[in-house]
Amino acid sequence: MDKRYLQANKEARLSLYITIIYLIFWITFAYFWGDTPGILGFPIWFELSCILTPIGFLLICYLVVKWQFSNIPLDNTEAEHSPNK
Repeated sequence: MDKRYLQANKEARLSLYITIIYLIFWITFAYFWGDTPGILGFPIWFELSCILTPIGFLLICYLVVKWQFSNIPLDNTEAEHSPNK
């Protein structure tokens, strides 16, 4: 199996996991937290779900892309240079 497919599959799975975890955090904070004022004066559910969660997941996405994703060629250079062509 081509290594490019393995890497692309790994990156797709990581992206899906991050998306599902983000949605779980957002729904939990938005629907199950109280209406007390937060640090910025907004309701705490809004600060957690709409301000802090996106900032936290931007950092997580940056780290995952930096350490887990890799540049792979999309053209089929191995087939072009193989002696069986």
